[in-house]
Amino acid sequence: MAPQQSERKTYTTGSVKTGMTMTEKILARASEKQQLNPGDNVWVNVDILMTHDVCGPGSIGIFKKEFGEKAKVWDREKIVIIPDHYIFTNDERANRNVDILRDFCGEQNIKYFYDIKDLSNFKANPDYKGVCHVALAQEGHCRPGEILLGTDSHTCTAGAFGQFATGIGNTEAGFVLGTGALLLKV
Repeated sequence: MAPQQSERKTYTTGSVKTGMTMTEKILARASEKQQLNPGDNVWVNVDILMTHDVCGPGSIGIFKKEFGEKAKVWDREKIVIIPDHYIFTNDERANRNVDILRDFCGEQNIKYFYDIKDLSNFKANPDYKGVCHVALAQEGHCRPGEILLGTDSHTCTAGAFGQFATGIGNTEAGFVLGTGALLLKV
């Protein structure tokens, strides 16, 4: 038997007539709706999409397949790409993932590509920021009230900054690259 839920209390001022959780408020803002309820499906406008060298190539492949080889991303300043998983290996296939990110970021003129070029001297890499989840916060990509989606299950840690943050798959990220939006369930 499911626990009985009490009815939500209403606000006495403002356009919102029913109380919402912080997550519901963030999703309402991102979906341009005044009210959301648990279970609602809503299209949200994404503030930041993060991907890295594990999932980035797959997401890029889906983006190019679905939107075209010459398609442009929805907003080059809202995409954060950080190679941080495969950069310390000599495996050519793993290094190819980083090369795909470099090529894509060059083609799309992605503003926030935190690359590493010289593995022997970290001080020679002013653009490299380390682990993606730390870099997102340190570089100001975690902002209260915003939507951050990332192709990593640990993306939800950015919720500590008062934003809605969650991991998504390559297919969803490919779609977000092209549209800047995603269908989410409240």
